[in-house]
Amino acid sequence: MPRIFVAQTLVDTWLSTGGVSLEQDLLRVSGPPSVDLFINPAVWFERIDGGEADPHDVVGRVKTSQELAQMGADHYESSVVMGDYAYTVRPGFIATVVDARGAEVRLDGPTWGRLMQQIETLGTSSDT
Repeated sequence: MPRIFVAQTLVDTWLSTGGVSLEQDLLRVSGPPSVDLFINPAVWFERIDGGEADPHDVVGRVKTSQELAQMGADHYESSVVMGDYAYTVRPGFIATVVDARGAEVRLDGPTWGRLMQQIETLGTSSDT
């Protein structure tokens, strides 16, 4: 099932404009159609600090909080430290479409495309 990364700053913007509501770990996207996204805390690795090579091969990748813990990484705001290496990250969430029971929903191509358009519209409805 496709998952998407949604930056925390984008979620904050959507919440402030009323485009979404948050109920525990569900992000409800206003419709039509309304869509529920299960969100799991994650980070997107922007770069390694200090211009060094990336020994963990994570730059440009998304890792959940659970994956970071398994890797022995320490995460604080926009930084992750793994061993002797520090990274700049973008905090956010991995989002998965779910039904009313919380089960993942398989979307066909056209439906996935409409969802992406709906999400992109949320991003253009604000001043940021």
